[in-house]
Amino acid sequence: MKLEVNRNELTGALIALGKLVCRTAAEAEFKALRIEAGKNQVRFSTCSQSEQITFKTECRSEGAFHCIVGFDEFRDAVRSGRNKTLELENGDSVLRVGERTLFPMSGVEWRVPGKVEHCSVSELPKGFVSLLSEAAQLVNRNEPRVIMRGINLSREGITSTNGRELLNICVPLNVEDFTIPLPLALMQTKTAESGRLYTWSDNLNKGCRIETEHWTWYAKGLPGNYPNWRQIIPSQNTLVRSVSFLPERVQQLETFLKNVPDQLPHNAVELYQSNSGYLNVLAGEMHTSIAAEFTGDWNDVSLMLNKHVLLRLLSEGHTKIEMADNHSPILASGGTGRYVTMPLYQPKPKVAIQNQTQNQPQTEETKMEHKEMKVVSAPVQTAAPKQEPEANPMEELNSAIESFRLKLRIAWDESSVLVRKVKEVQIAQKQKERDFIQAKRAIERIRMVSGF
Repeated sequence: MKLEVNRNELTGALIALGKLVCRTAAEAEFKALRIEAGKNQVRFSTCSQSEQITFKTECRSEGAFHCIVGFDEFRDAVRSGRNKTLELENGDSVLRVGERTLFPMSGVEWRVPGKVEHCSVSELPKGFVSLLSEAAQLVNRNEPRVIMRGINLSREGITSTNGRELLNICVPLNVEDFTIPLPLALMQTKTAESGRLYTWSDNLNKGCRIETEHWTWYAKGLPGNYPNWRQIIPSQNTLVRSVSFLPERVQQLETFLKNVPDQLPHNAVELYQSNSGYLNVLAGEMHTSIAAEFTGDWNDVSLMLNKHVLLRLLSEGHTKIEMADNHSPILASGGTGRYVTMPLYQPKPKVAIQNQTQNQPQTEETKMEHKEMKVVSAPVQTAAPKQEPEANPMEELNSAIESFRLKLRIAWDESSVLVRKVKEVQIAQKQKERDFIQAKRAIERIRMVSGF
């Protein structure tokens, strides 16, 4: 049986198919490629413990066949071809790929996912896979909690979080909370095709299948419950401040931030308003400003963000940042989905209790250069005892939580610095040892030449 396929198309598909191949696996099927050929269509499949991906394309064929070969051997044979059309011939217990001859793998039990009768079906728009790629940027693959290594699908769309940042992309889906593993193979296809999503769940397992014109991806759902991300997104009525800027200003700000050197441990960047309608961006000794539109009261209020968090926000195309205050989650919009993150911790200023208040104008230079709030003690009153403001338990609790978070961040950053310093000391010690050995060898050579 012979068939002909487009070699360039197959070469690109093998990049995505190879994402599921594990060359150190004990099971043969995890290192193999399954080929199924029928009437004018051929399917190529790879699999892992929890995923399977299939590429299907049209071909000119005679008859039907299926075989399983080593993935690496097949890929090398395809790459060695010189023509746009690649010929596959199966017969005499061998598979001829172009000018190469491959021997099919024997005794391989390929686990084909069975059809599920009761499942939920969602129509997927064009570019759905690219949206998964956007969400994948926030997934921490080293997260101890398995459920956090995936992407959540729900009726509210696509959601991902790393515990510090959250992205929700609104896509209408007919699915309850379902978390898929990080779809590296599916994302590598870079397909913009529309398709369908099938999800199912029972007492034994849960799984999903995404089908497009040329690709089919199957995966088992991750166990556990995804964090309640909905309560993290701030309510719109609490967002009393916002700053908006034009999309063409995003590139200007990105260029500035990429030139800002890291300033450990927090890589802090401060954003605040100027009287002239500009957003000032201060990073250490570096400063820039862009035209922006503000709403709400920004007097004596600034936003402190991690440089890399701000860069991610801008890379998603967001042009608007909303906030309640500089101690609450911010909401970015205008780009892909809704982006939520926490600003860096800033101690809340103490309110000065004064009997007489004087309105003293403060220049813009003072606001930019002197950020510390001076606490002025109230004059002593002899007529009546001074009444202390009533403490707010929730405010104290929030302050304690923020302080604890800051201590954890500092401890983590300091530990990272210590690890790096230990490595630097080890490298320096090895260099000294190498220098000592070289000096010793040089002395021996001199001694041999001199005869001493």
